[in-house]
Amino acid sequence: MAVKPAYLEAFAPLIWATPLLTSPDWEVRERDRGDDARTERIDRYCRDAMCGEDGIQHWVELTQRPAPGSQAVSKTVSLCKYGDRLGGFPGILHGGAVMTLMDEALGFAMVARETALKGSWTGLPPNWRQLLDENRPLAEILNGVMVTAKSDVKFLKPVPCPGLVGIEVEILESIGQKMKIRGVMKDGNGASLVQADGLWVRIGGAVKL
Repeated sequence: MAVKPAYLEAFAPLIWATPLLTSPDWEVRERDRGDDARTERIDRYCRDAMCGEDGIQHWVELTQRPAPGSQAVSKTVSLCKYGDRLGGFPGILHGGAVMTLMDEALGFAMVARETALKGSWTGLPPNWRQLLDENRPLAEILNGVMVTAKSDVKFLKPVPCPGLVGIEVEILESIGQKMKIRGVMKDGNGASLVQADGLWVRIGGAVKL
């Protein structure tokens, strides 16, 4: 998408990340989880709790274009500007909000890679509402979908609130039904605030953790 001037202004203090917004090597998109997420039960926590008044004000996701001859996405960046509604201790972003942002950033990298390799991300089956209403097992509804199996979060420095951060994500390994992904949350000067190492597995893939 064409980058909105509002985003360039909002994220200008992230001096290490703002050049990516206008780089031809990166695709930029507003964080969005599809039409179902705007009208149904999908993504309600982020939509209603994280993005409410004085919560997340701007949320942008960037994907580094694959190298020539490759379709594999290996790096993404998530940029967030948020208000003091997400605070815990005065002036500090709540730990739960921090972990949500990290999980979302790692999850976006997973989806970006799946989409690039397969041409689309299938996600939930078209009849997921019916399956939920029928109380079918979640393992059946989510069969074939990659989900978080493990997340190791290291809080390196307090994250200011209100504030803005960028999360650099790299897919370290993608073999069979597993992905190992690392994300690092950084402040405007590029100092590391939080590191998350996640393991994503495909439901129904008989993965050994």
